[in-house]
Amino acid sequence: MQLSDSMITALIGATATFVSAMFQLYVNARRQAAERKAGKPASSKSGTWLSIFALMLAAAVGGYAAAEYKNSREREADALIRQEMQTRLRDIGDAAVRLERVGQQKNEQADIDDKLAAERRRGAEGVVALISLPPCAGGPGAPETPAGCNEAGALRASVCATIPAAATVTEVQYFSKTDDSAKPWPESRVQIGQDAGGVKFVDALYERPQADAKEVCQRFIDWDSQKARQARILVKYTL
Repeated sequence: MQLSDSMITALIGATATFVSAMFQLYVNARRQAAERKAGKPASSKSGTWLSIFALMLAAAVGGYAAAEYKNSREREADALIRQEMQTRLRDIGDAAVRLERVGQQKNEQADIDDKLAAERRRGAEGVVALISLPPCAGGPGAPETPAGCNEAGALRASVCATIPAAATVTEVQYFSKTDDSAKPWPESRVQIGQDAGGVKFVDALYERPQADAKEVCQRFIDWDSQKARQARILVKYTL
């Protein structure tokens, strides 16, 4: 431990006073012993009292130095305790921050897992896309009469369902019926290339990328001159 300047001064003063007092007492003791040996009465010198006073002073100064030393040790111990407490508080604060981050990460991961699970359920159930086309009024170059409608001059459109960009299509179901039909969709299912009364799905399935998703599309043609027709697809996928 490093001693303070006041403590060092007190210790030096106490040591010097104590040594001086002891030397005076030693000299006086030698003198009195010589006088007694010579048969003279021992004289009472004021130096003896001065030496005793010096010893008392040295004890007082030494006591002060000891007290100062004790206080210094206590101050040092307090400083160490404060430093330890500050270190512990910093550790607790850091631990709290880490726990908060871990909690946030867990919450974020839980949200991601929930969204992924919901998206997977959506993919298993399938995403629906639906369009409606009016009755055919004749193809290019044909008269504007229902009789001019044929497959070559059919109305053409694409039915597109939007799914996640990372999804993999596992199944596509196709449906078609007239606008005024009350038939349930499951009973209106058709196949690619199947003539369903003046309408059919044609060509291969294709995809169109979007910003953070993609469209899965199927071409549909309509040459029904009597009624408007609906085309519907159900796209299932996995993630």
